[in-house]
Amino acid sequence: MERKNEHGFIGKHYLMKQAFGQEELHEREAVCTREDPPPCMASCPLHIDMRAVCAHAAKGDFKKAAGVIRTVTPFLHLLSKNCSRTCTLACRLSELGDGICLPALVQACARYGGSGAVNRFMLPKKSQKAAVFGDDLFALACCWELGKKGYEVHWYTACASMKDALAAWELSEDEISSDLTAFGGLRITLEKREELRREELEELSTDMDAGCVSPALGWRDLPEGMYEAERKEAAEQLLAEAKYAAFLAERYIQSVHTIQTREEKESRLFVTMDGVEGSRALTDLQHVTKESAMAEAARCIQCQCMECIKGCVYLQHYKRNPRAAIREVYNNMSIVMGNHMANGMINACDECGQCKAACPNGFDYPDVCQIAKHTMVETGKMPASAHEFALLDAQFSNGEAFLVKPEPGYESCRYLFFPGCQASAVSPDTVEAAYADLRARLEGGVGLMLGCCGAVAKWAAREDHFKEAMGQIKDAWEQMGSPQVICACPTCKSIFDEYAKFPAVGIWEILLETGVRPVSEETVSVHDACGARGDWKMQADVRAFIEALGCKIEKIPYEGDVSPCCGFGGLVKYTNPEVSGKKAHFAADRTGYKLLTYCMACRDQFSRAGADTLHILELAYQVEPRPVPDLSARRANRLRLKQKLLAEIWKEGFEMETMLPVLYAEGVEEQMEGRMILKSDVDAALKAYEASGEAVFDEEKGWFVACRRLGNVTFWVKFTREDAAYTVHGAYSHRMTVE
Repeated sequence: MERKNEHGFIGKHYLMKQAFGQEELHEREAVCTREDPPPCMASCPLHIDMRAVCAHAAKGDFKKAAGVIRTVTPFLHLLSKNCSRTCTLACRLSELGDGICLPALVQACARYGGSGAVNRFMLPKKSQKAAVFGDDLFALACCWELGKKGYEVHWYTACASMKDALAAWELSEDEISSDLTAFGGLRITLEKREELRREELEELSTDMDAGCVSPALGWRDLPEGMYEAERKEAAEQLLAEAKYAAFLAERYIQSVHTIQTREEKESRLFVTMDGVEGSRALTDLQHVTKESAMAEAARCIQCQCMECIKGCVYLQHYKRNPRAAIREVYNNMSIVMGNHMANGMINACDECGQCKAACPNGFDYPDVCQIAKHTMVETGKMPASAHEFALLDAQFSNGEAFLVKPEPGYESCRYLFFPGCQASAVSPDTVEAAYADLRARLEGGVGLMLGCCGAVAKWAAREDHFKEAMGQIKDAWEQMGSPQVICACPTCKSIFDEYAKFPAVGIWEILLETGVRPVSEETVSVHDACGARGDWKMQADVRAFIEALGCKIEKIPYEGDVSPCCGFGGLVKYTNPEVSGKKAHFAADRTGYKLLTYCMACRDQFSRAGADTLHILELAYQVEPRPVPDLSARRANRLRLKQKLLAEIWKEGFEMETMLPVLYAEGVEEQMEGRMILKSDVDAALKAYEASGEAVFDEEKGWFVACRRLGNVTFWVKFTREDAAYTVHGAYSHRMTVE
């Protein structure tokens, strides 16, 4: 917002509101297990990323595969012959057959993955010294762990050379030499002792900053800064213990005195085995070749949780997972000055809740987007243009197009039919047929309310608009005698259930109770609207209603609580037409049968996507579907429905504003639809021209250009006039003020 200082200068005043802090961010992120290790990695004491090893090895790139292992340990040959294979046992493929034979891949990496020599010029060089005591693999591994971090290491041992520490592990001379290649360039000094004695420890470690002691020595009561670990037998466990002891020693050197407990990694990663078939592992470990190792690695299913992404076009479009997306949204909210680059991504989320329903842990990403919208609206960081058209359309529904009437002959009614703004805009004939049917079926009077339930304002995070809409509806409901509300839209019903506390039911429930006449015997599929997510009764009632109509229902992927959004929810249709269109096509392409919906916005979106689709009430009342209405036709449909019902049922008149006779050149109406310019906006600009006579003549094109500012937007119209008729050749709009 702009403010004047004491000198009268105008400057920017930036509001800041922290939606939630880092702690809550981390708590929300932790719900998503996508970045958790797969079972093989979690079960491995060294936590080697065998998923990455398999990915590289399957392509024949054993150098990269070996590099993944060598970041953890240099002892590839040692592991290939001595690993206890906990990773293989934990592999998800072991549930269906054999787990991946990861030791075979380690062996292939050792053979075909290069020497593993380290460029000594790339090694850090630190001034501190570390001591290592012991003759075994543990001591040798500690030397590597501390040496690679740049410390000068003094290894006190009875071993004559590093090779002696590996002699007990059944390795050939060549294999030992290969595993020791990574020690080249490390500052490790071998301090040979015929015998290591505990009483010499203090003296030998006097000049050392920290150190590690092999548990095989059995020494106790170590001086400060000296660390040992549990005594283990398996090679990978010894290496893991050495890694932990070296970690503690380094923390001591760095004066980090709060010692952390050992990190135990357990895999929470959810991995579905749908479509995965069991197979047999490589068994000939004596003759592992590049080809056999590549084939074994190719068996890996690359465990990862994709449950939320599989059916969500939004996450697929932005190439995000919820864990990464929530961090991006958080950072976007934290920006005080500068561009909010994630605004578009936030507004493209339809907040349908599919990802939460699909997530094994219920990760609620839409909640974060809603919080972000509210925060940015409150702090002025959400551009007014983002949702303005949709909000104005909702105000139109609850303004000029609004209608509330009791059934003729009643002052108050037992029922109130609320079809929803989309039904009136897309298929007014269906609203008319449904209202006539309800009046014929139900006793006690059935009133009618045409308007918007407030969902549009809720999606736009405009609580002021939402409270206004809800207040208008509640007042009309009370004046009608607090009747039972009959909804024809699941979103309207969910809004009323949560915020208005109306006794609301779906029209399909009423029709089921009072009798349904079969009208079709065809096989259909059912799309579950976002407003029905979590409402299993509604989903079941709708299916019962469709079957009562005589149809056979064919199941489709992603139905029920994991049904995808049609692309209208969250106002994505207006904020990001590209993503909205992708969503509509994805949802519509799940079946080859007629796709029935019980939300008119869904039906409209699917029709635009070219699907064979109907609303269940269109089928029930055998209403002939109208052509897909553009934005202007949607408004006109609401007004004409109001006019027709008032005239035929209540014998009242309603005058619609007369528009100038206008023809549109080819392609202009499609252009206006994309730019969200209504024919009424064009009419206003032309009437302003008639009143003022002001227009700019384009000599090159031979047409006039006139403008009219409506609210925050200035509309420009290119036109020619012949007699009393106008031909419009183009239209555009902007938010600048023309003076």
